[in-house]
Amino acid sequence: MWSRFLNLNMQFRNKMILSFFIVIGLTAIIMGYSYYRMMSRELEASTLQGLERMTTQSVDTLDLHFKTASNIGYSYFSDTSLQKFLDGPPNTDNEQYYRNRIISNKLQNPLISFISITRLDGQQISSYYYYNRNVKSLLDEEQAHLFDKALRMDGTPFWTVSHTTISTTVTPVKTVSYIQLLKRITMNEQHPIGYIKIDIDPGVLDKIFPEPQKSDASKYYIADRSGHIIFAQNKEDIGKSIAGSPLFAAYKMAPRSSDYVNFRYENRNKTYIGFYERLDAGDWIVIGNIPLDQVLSKVNSFRHTLIVIAMISFLAAMLIASLIAAGVTRPLKELNKKMKQVEMGDFGATIEVKGKDELSTIQHSFNKMTAEISTLISKVYETELLKKEAEIKALQTQINPHFLYNTLSTIDSISSVNGDERVSFICIALGSMLRYNLNGGSLATVQEEITHLNQYLSIYQIRFANVFAYEIEVEPGMEDLILPKFLIQPLVENAIIHGLEQKVGNKKVRITLGSVDDSFLKIIIEDNGVGMDPAMIELFHRKLNNPNAIVSRQTSSRTMIGLANVFKRIQLYYESDPRVEIYSQPGAGTKIYFELPKRTA
Repeated sequence: MWSRFLNLNMQFRNKMILSFFIVIGLTAIIMGYSYYRMMSRELEASTLQGLERMTTQSVDTLDLHFKTASNIGYSYFSDTSLQKFLDGPPNTDNEQYYRNRIISNKLQNPLISFISITRLDGQQISSYYYYNRNVKSLLDEEQAHLFDKALRMDGTPFWTVSHTTISTTVTPVKTVSYIQLLKRITMNEQHPIGYIKIDIDPGVLDKIFPEPQKSDASKYYIADRSGHIIFAQNKEDIGKSIAGSPLFAAYKMAPRSSDYVNFRYENRNKTYIGFYERLDAGDWIVIGNIPLDQVLSKVNSFRHTLIVIAMISFLAAMLIASLIAAGVTRPLKELNKKMKQVEMGDFGATIEVKGKDELSTIQHSFNKMTAEISTLISKVYETELLKKEAEIKALQTQINPHFLYNTLSTIDSISSVNGDERVSFICIALGSMLRYNLNGGSLATVQEEITHLNQYLSIYQIRFANVFAYEIEVEPGMEDLILPKFLIQPLVENAIIHGLEQKVGNKKVRITLGSVDDSFLKIIIEDNGVGMDPAMIELFHRKLNNPNAIVSRQTSSRTMIGLANVFKRIQLYYESDPRVEIYSQPGAGTKIYFELPKRTA
């Protein structure tokens, strides 16, 4: 499916960018989501641990405060002097002593807002006098109720919600109070003599819990097991019940433990984290909740930051991917362009190769391919031209071989009757040359080529009688090397026709075949003919460097045509250009030197 998707009709560059997009996108999504989930769990666990530490610390502080207040209350409960004082008639001195003691205890313990000791007759010794009638009436009524409960508890201390006053205002506020019945204890009996009430400063309790922010929807309560609120940051909630709230219902479903417990619940399509921990005082609990989105606020902030970073990284990666794709596809576009030129027939199209990577190798191979195609086309074209020329020459010189043989036999018979052996020799030599020519094949050994050359030159020697001589020198061991047929004879013929026939006096030609080294042989044709001027030699070299022009020009001299044809045959057979050197001076003769690779049958 993926391969079919990439085979869509689109450019290769777009396919690369799309592949980068998919790979980078999937990688970024998978890594980003995994990292987000991991960090979310870490941040959530860290926040919940912080909430647990805060709650546990608050409970420990409350327990410490309650224990401090209980110790103060027990110090009065166990004071026998106080028992005697409260059980006896009023004594002004003792009353002032205990009032000073109460005030001292309050001043030494900032967590206490009010301490009072009330006799059975209602007389009260306290750390503060009430001058406001409404306040005094409210507190007296509450004290009567608390005294009844203290009598029922029969000396067992208890914690309850009551009203108290603080130094900054005379308005009564609700707080948590320690209540204990005071008794006169003797060897024979014990009976009530009053009770003590110690109020915890609500400001101290407020500081134990975190300060709520304006947007903070979290709540903290001190409540009993039935859901009645003992203390809350919002003083209007004190004394109310949360028994019917989703928080308390979830608390009822949560596991019971003496340690910190947290749980989750839903309320109005919103998820909350609830928590509770037991207090030592009054069998109370600290219970509260906090919105889950507030817990995950750092997670959400981290998520937004991660998304922004991911988008920036993704855009940067895509920009880099586009640049890389452009760098990869630019050579391919150039290659595609040049290939279209080749399709149109321009085999000279080449690419500038830069670098050493795989694409550079492909470009180099393309250049090599076009060069080889051009060379092959040139070779095929030149071969066809040579073939056409050979066919034309064959048609022009076509003679029935049997007729030619019969004619030569007739001439030989007549010359034998008349006693002229030269004619017979010429006929025999010419017949051998014709058989060598018609023997088929395009290759011959050095020995066969030299034999044919001897027959050819012997006829010229008869023709020019005493003024013509030739020498053929072959290095021993070269007789079995292979040469293209009629390779040397056309060059010797050119030397005779264009160099020696025009010379007056002795005429001589020398042919030498020898080894240059283990891989090459040399062929030298020398004559003492009329020679050539420098302009003619330069024309020879120019024509040899451009054989097509030589062959295609019908007006060129036979010398140039023959020489060019020989070297063209060498190029076709050996697939390389021969080393050619021409030395000549007017009136001093000509020397042609060239080298060929050694070939054996």
